[in-house]
Amino acid sequence: MLRLLPILLATCGWGDVKEDARKFLELCQASKFAEARAEFGPKMAEALTTEKLAQLWQGLEKQLGPITEMGEPREDRVGVSRRAKIRCQFKTTALDALVSFDPQGRIEGFFLLPAADENAKKPEPPYADPSKYVEEEVVVGAEGWPLAGTLTRPKGVEKAPLAILLHGSGPHDRDETIGPNAPFRDLAHGLASRGMAVLRFEKRTHAHKERYADPKVRDAVAVQDEVVDDALAAVARARSWKGIDPDRIVVLGHSLGGTAAPMVAKQDGRLAGVVLLAASARPAAEMVRDQVDHIKRVDPDRAKALADLDSNLDDRLARMKSGEAKDDETLLGVPVRYWKTMDAAHPDRLLAELPTLPVLVLQGGRDYQVTEADFDLFRRALDGRPNATLKLYPDLNHGFQPGEGKAVPAEYEKPGFVDVRVIDDVAAWVRSLPPR
Repeated sequence: MLRLLPILLATCGWGDVKEDARKFLELCQASKFAEARAEFGPKMAEALTTEKLAQLWQGLEKQLGPITEMGEPREDRVGVSRRAKIRCQFKTTALDALVSFDPQGRIEGFFLLPAADENAKKPEPPYADPSKYVEEEVVVGAEGWPLAGTLTRPKGVEKAPLAILLHGSGPHDRDETIGPNAPFRDLAHGLASRGMAVLRFEKRTHAHKERYADPKVRDAVAVQDEVVDDALAAVARARSWKGIDPDRIVVLGHSLGGTAAPMVAKQDGRLAGVVLLAASARPAAEMVRDQVDHIKRVDPDRAKALADLDSNLDDRLARMKSGEAKDDETLLGVPVRYWKTMDAAHPDRLLAELPTLPVLVLQGGRDYQVTEADFDLFRRALDGRPNATLKLYPDLNHGFQPGEGKAVPAEYEKPGFVDVRVIDDVAAWVRSLPPR
């Protein structure tokens, strides 16, 4: 769950600031200024009346001409604000429109900036060797939910083991992009450089966000359809791919994806193993409570933003923990029924019911989203199993990036890479697996 907590609320924030920014620009382009202004926060609304917004936009069009094309929105974060940047091709020049949103998802700022180089790619992790792998576009997903993906194959391997990556909470792209970081890209290129094939794909809630704009669809989301159904379809499809060893396919899940991975294993029945990166096993109310308390200690400004987002947070958490909360109540803007589907996963118990399934559980010691309390539940459930490996990295955070001291939300705004130890440990563990 990412973004406000920050790796908690990406599930919770069903709103998509990238699409909201695009909608704002489209409304201005259509001269629907009152509608565009309806999404303003209080300070923005006070500073920019409907008439002033109209004057501003019309002045821009007089100077630059109309927008003829808009690029794909990009998202980042500054403090507690989320921002979407969209390349806008005006008649006379290209500029980047930057729309900033407050923690409640309201527009708090709008700027036009010189166009950045769109061809500039995120740097490759130092442990990746592009000469050792190739990539191809594929389409996976459950019936009726096509999901574009990237299959990264190692060169010179006739039948490669395959890792299928499952995202954490929130509407993620195939790289699980979080600010300047792309952890699934790091995993794919690092593991492929070590002889493994890797499949990463757009998450359903990202690829089909227009369908989730319907409240009936959005409020009915459960972990089974959000994650598991598409994972099962991807596994089934991958078994028929040339160059992939159908008996050495593993599912590698991060955060929520790790929590759901045992569900995939049980329902599929043929996986060679599962890899759990920072997988939660505790009840959602307990996990959220710990995250909020940590945020209060290390980042008071962001803690205030959480309180503004859900003024009855403490009461809602208490009701969730006691079981009194009804399905249609919300916690941090998300229906309680969704949180219950997370709680029902019980990944530690499920792994105990699958004694022949090889398991690798990795955990960062500085992770405050999913903590050692979760790791200990897996340790107890897998105690004494020769086919289970658990490893704690004391200096890594939830994104498996190194740091010192207590982890803070701002870490996720700094560029970095998944630590090479994680890459090497996953690759070595997969190489050691017998065919399923």
